[in-house]
Amino acid sequence: MIRRLRGSLELELYSASLERCLNRWVQAEIPFWDLHRQDALTAHCRIYESDLDAARREAARAQTGLRVLSCAGLPRLVRQLWRRPVLLLGVVLALVSALLLQNFVWFLRVQGNETVSAERILQALSEEGVRFGTWGPDLDSEDLKNRMLNRIPELRWLAVNREGGLVTVLTAERKLERPIVDRSGITNVVATRPGIIQELHVTDGVAVVEPGDSVQAGDVLISGFAEWTTHVQAMHAAGEVTAQTMRQLDVICPDACMRKVYTGRTETCRSIIFQRKRRKISGNSSIFGVKCDRMIETSAWTLPGGFSLPVFIETQTLFEYTLVPAELKLETAGQVLSAEAERLVTEQMVAGEITRTSTQLIPKQDSFLLRGTFHCVELISKTVPAELYGEEEQNGENNQRRTN
Repeated sequence: MIRRLRGSLELELYSASLERCLNRWVQAEIPFWDLHRQDALTAHCRIYESDLDAARREAARAQTGLRVLSCAGLPRLVRQLWRRPVLLLGVVLALVSALLLQNFVWFLRVQGNETVSAERILQALSEEGVRFGTWGPDLDSEDLKNRMLNRIPELRWLAVNREGGLVTVLTAERKLERPIVDRSGITNVVATRPGIIQELHVTDGVAVVEPGDSVQAGDVLISGFAEWTTHVQAMHAAGEVTAQTMRQLDVICPDACMRKVYTGRTETCRSIIFQRKRRKISGNSSIFGVKCDRMIETSAWTLPGGFSLPVFIETQTLFEYTLVPAELKLETAGQVLSAEAERLVTEQMVAGEITRTSTQLIPKQDSFLLRGTFHCVELISKTVPAELYGEEEQNGENNQRRTN
């Protein structure tokens, strides 16, 4: 390292007695290294650039020829840059930028989050002033932690570590607490719709039905009363009951529709997005007075190591089309109505699935009618307050008081 900073020269020495020159250099305290004998009269070695005049003087006294072959080190580099002031200025600016830019925040990385999305955490950090280009030495990790925990209650701990231009946000989430179920009342579990019982999972109470039994809407499935020899015990019945059910649904649609016909005209718009600010580069973002489909492609600027800059190039392509009336075929209408009917039935169920479907498509005047029968396996249990009469009410209150 010292040799590179001081600069070194590669010399060629030629004489009938090279030892006399080297001995004089030793006596004059001129350091040299990398001595290689080329032949009987020639040798190569290296010395410091600052010792060149003294080495030439001693070599002349020893009747030894000396020739400089090459030069290396910092002094040579400075001389070359000094002849190119623009390049020298660029080197100085690069060094200053390397020292200065590391004090800004260029990348943010979130670790430790599972249920809370990284986008939500980064959004909260941006609102607190921690974003691309923030001055890093001004970040107060402790104060920022307290403000972030107030913004995102799902987090129980957060730390902000900065290494140069990279800010790493370490998080720990709160454990989800199970909701407290009110079991103070006396309840029954009843059926919400007719069906054939398939499975019962009783948590509290007494099962009134068994798998294979047929029930109607409102029938008690799990009772909140347990009859003993001397008394009746009342409790908060709870459980889940799955049954085979049947649903019927009619869906109708017109026999004509509007079909897209693309005209072939397209328009492309390119924009650059920097920190939620959009600047259009070229093209139009809409076609006035016509209908069109829009396809958007976004590409991010990613550096080696997986770090992405908040700079995006967005390309929007518009495809113009017109709507033309078209007749809806019977087969297409059946597919559309069947998919819609299955969607509606699935939305009506609390939890379950369709096991078998039977449909009938009926053409009518200006429309198609789909009559469907859907066999399902679904959850039909519902907890409702129990009705108490006379002694049951008194016994229930006493037993409930003892249970509490």
